[in-house]
Amino acid sequence: MITSRARILCLGAATLVVLGELLRLAIGLLGPDPGASLSHTITYGIALLSMYAVLVALTAVYFGNHRVLGVVGLVGYLTASLGTVLVAGDWWFEAFAVPMIGANAPAILELPPRGSLIAGALITVGMFAAGWTMFGVAILRSRVCSRPAAVLLVLGGTCGVLALSTPFQIPLAVAIGWMGATLKQSSAREPAAARTAETGHGAAA
Repeated sequence: MITSRARILCLGAATLVVLGELLRLAIGLLGPDPGASLSHTITYGIALLSMYAVLVALTAVYFGNHRVLGVVGLVGYLTASLGTVLVAGDWWFEAFAVPMIGANAPAILELPPRGSLIAGALITVGMFAAGWTMFGVAILRSRVCSRPAAVLLVLGGTCGVLALSTPFQIPLAVAIGWMGATLKQSSAREPAAARTAETGHGAAA
């Protein structure tokens, strides 16, 4: 039951992330984003919602498999959770604060980033990338989903260093969806393996 819910959550989170990234990419291709537009708020509102969905999916996968994910999985889960929350904070600012700044003081949005803003961005992408990469390694080692999905999760995690740029969250989103799609199949093999091991011990006794 837990695995089935985690599968649905992963697929939903992946869909929202890809949708948000495509909308951000479309806005960028259409020309300079004034920031005060309704489309800007809607786009980053969806991106914000996608980070919430990703956090819920990450939690479902971890607690459904925490016994086999080990210490690396725990550290990866905690770090990826923090990184995801930090990215969500950036999307909240874009969705709700930037439109007000764009409407009343647009010159501020033209200023180059520096100081604490750069430090905050580095901490955000650092935590996001490190956490998802570690979690991907734990998933790969524990074999709770297909190996290609786990490998892509690791690669998607490394792309997290560009998480605040479009469209570099898409590889991770695809990996999360793929992980969810194969999670039930992989988890279903664990009870069978456990029963086999118990039968072997019983025969030996």
